[in-house]
Amino acid sequence: MKEVEVKAKIDNFDSAKEKLVSLGCELSEPLIQDDKIYLQNGLDLGDTRKGLVAMRIRNQNGKSIFNMKIQLENDLDNTEHETEVADPDELHEMLLNLDYYIASHVNKKRVKCNYDGMEICLDEVRDLGTFIEAEKLTKDEDSVKIQNELFEFLKSLGVKETDRVTKGYDVLMYEKNKS
Repeated sequence: MKEVEVKAKIDNFDSAKEKLVSLGCELSEPLIQDDKIYLQNGLDLGDTRKGLVAMRIRNQNGKSIFNMKIQLENDLDNTEHETEVADPDELHEMLLNLDYYIASHVNKKRVKCNYDGMEICLDEVRDLGTFIEAEKLTKDEDSVKIQNELFEFLKSLGVKETDRVTKGYDVLMYEKNKS
């Protein structure tokens, strides 16, 4: 499956929640996500490009999820596979033995809802700030067209084009820590 998303930095988390509720969205309970992103040794998150493989172990409210993304047209357009894992520490060791390393570490609190075929996420990301994401899972649709449609929805919530973010949290964290 292909995950296509857009995101934007927002200043008012509560206002965004209120707008989603006014559309009839039912917000989830907060999810606490601790993500470790792995890349093959010799690569870094400044090397984002088509074909880049990133692995992630996510601890989410006591459950561990392993995820693999292969970048397609841009940083927010990926082929994605994931599964729950019983032993994240053992998986970590396996990745290290396969010549992967932790390239980024992201902590966030997320609230989700669904609206009109989209998953909407409101994220409070430690050391980065607050964001809104809209995403859609698809098989073969035009990713850029979908991203434009998703961003039109965010604009209907008051998000400005200047707030748009075109990189994942892992890359944003990498860039912040690099500077």
